Amino acid sequence: MNSLKRLFISVKTQIDGLVDDFENHEAVAGVAIQDLEDWRSQIRIHQHRLQKMITDFEKQLAELATEAAMWSARAVKVRESDEQKALECVKRMVRAQQQSKLIAGQLQATKQQYTKLTTDLANIQNQLHTLSTQKAVFAARQNRIQLQTGLKSGRDNPADQAQKIFNRWEEAITGAELTSPEPINTDPFADSFAQEEDALELKMLLDELTAKASPAKKDDTTP
Repeated sequence: MNSLKRLFISVKTQIDGLVDDFENHEAVAGVAIQDLEDWRSQIRIHQHRLQKMITDFEKQLAELATEAAMWSARAVKVRESDEQKALECVKRMVRAQQQSKLIAGQLQATKQQYTKLTTDLANIQNQLHTLSTQKAVFAARQNRIQLQTGLKSGRDNPADQAQKIFNRWEEAITGAELTSPEPINTDPFADSFAQEEDALELKMLLDELTAKASPAKKDDTTP
């Protein structure tokens, strides 16, 4: 293998490797963006569940507040007539208040988690926008480099291919013109006129030559 061929193979390998690297980068970037979009979807689903939990907790708190108020009113109402029954009402009021306190803590934690997910979603959305924009810009730059590389290497160069097509067309036309025989005139009537015109032109030329030569002859015969 000569040195020129080895050089060509080396350059082609480097170009192909460069293109493969570009393609891999674009594919990996696309997968990364897709993973981020999947993560965003999962967060939205979880956030929806948290919203439902918040609604349920708030409903339970309202019911427990109503229940505690009811047992409080009953305790006051029956205290004079039945203290034991009043104490039982107070006991149930305290139990409702304790449950309310527990649920209030759960509600607070759920709201904090919901707020954090809202912030995370906003950050993910901004990141997706940034990465998608970068991917489009990098893909455009990559395509430009690939086109420039193709033009420099002569591979699939549309301008060269078009010029070669027109060159081959011109060669075919020129070859056909050189090999095509001259058309033969087969019109005897036109030929007769052409012959007469040729003969007349020759006769006029002869008369002109004779006229020019006549003075010279006279000069030669003068004593």
